[in-house]
Amino acid sequence: MDNYLDTAVRAVETACGVCRKIQSQLVHDDTLIKKDRSPVTIADYASQAMICKILNGHFPHIPIVGEEESSSFEDPKNANMLDKISSFLPDWTKTEIIKSIDLGNGAAQDLFWTLDPIDGTKGFLRNQQYAVALALIENGQIILGVLGCPNLHLNGGADGSIFYASRKAGAFAKAFGNVKNYQLKVSQNSGNDEIRFLESVESAHSDYERQSKVMQNFGDNYKAVQYDSQVKYAVLAQGAADVYLRLPNPATPDYREKIWDHAAGVAIITEAGGTATDMYGRALDFSAGKKLSNNTGVVVSNGRIHDRIINLLSA
Repeated sequence: MDNYLDTAVRAVETACGVCRKIQSQLVHDDTLIKKDRSPVTIADYASQAMICKILNGHFPHIPIVGEEESSSFEDPKNANMLDKISSFLPDWTKTEIIKSIDLGNGAAQDLFWTLDPIDGTKGFLRNQQYAVALALIENGQIILGVLGCPNLHLNGGADGSIFYASRKAGAFAKAFGNVKNYQLKVSQNSGNDEIRFLESVESAHSDYERQSKVMQNFGDNYKAVQYDSQVKYAVLAQGAADVYLRLPNPATPDYREKIWDHAAGVAIITEAGGTATDMYGRALDFSAGKKLSNNTGVVVSNGRIHDRIINLLSA
């Protein structure tokens, strides 16, 4: 397990370094739009290439289920994207970059990695919060998770941070480039103190009206804060928030969450003492391929108020 975790942490931290360089120089032309209208930057591809290459070098027998694929480069409109990726990976050939990106096109098997090279691309484009998210899943169980959060600072520090957990071994965080870590613990708020809710920045990602109704059950004793990406899991795991709601948007009621959008965060929040289920209180099922096909929505909490939230959702 230590070998898996050490390699995963190193891969994510290395990719975060490249993402930060790209973000500091990013311009509008460095973005393309996928068929589902979500933006992808050169950082998504560079991050996936770097992480996949490191993982495959150590564990070539373990498939990687990633979000991106190199087929987008076949569109003449995106011809210059590969050149720009190459400028941030100067020791790589274009063939190596494409091959490494497509190492992330593996299938979910008994044991596999799942990767979101940049979770929260719109946050990345706004120069705000985003995460590099990697998890290892075995027989439907998340056995480790790593979140790189380049714009989330620990304890008032000036650098970004990395969060990680392995099953039954606790959750931890450290600043980039720092060997000193500290153990993560969720808040102990059982509802007597102000309830701090986390929401997605993008309105299309959730049902804000229903979430607002849940919050209003706490009267004036709540506040809502918006974050992009799985950074929300990191904030909650530190005890800086109590609940994260991601309820299906009424416009897309049949939408099911992608596994790479939650696996790393769920590993960390669980090991920090929190709880993650769907909106009906069912355990999240990571055994059904690339989506949480057997779940509806996601509810994450410190555990102490989880049942109350689920009951409010079912009312």
